[in-house]
Amino acid sequence: MKLDKKTLSMLTSLPDDSLWKIICAIASSSGFDLSNVHPKEDDLTKLRTALQSMTDSDISRATEILQSMKKQGK
Repeated sequence: MKLDKKTLSMLTSLPDDSLWKIICAIASSSGFDLSNVHPKEDDLTKLRTALQSMTDSDISRATEILQSMKKQGK
């Protein structure tokens, strides 16, 4: 999944269960299992706020981190 402002906007508009499924899929592709994690509604609201406030620089750094995690998993 390409991270950009358009994608983040789409993610933040999803219902809680759909947003969490995508987060779990992204985590899984990097070697993390979040299947036993059940975030509270308030936590997902905070996550949405954080995603909505991300700058291009933040997005670039997040992409670097995800790529690094994928490489470590190989």
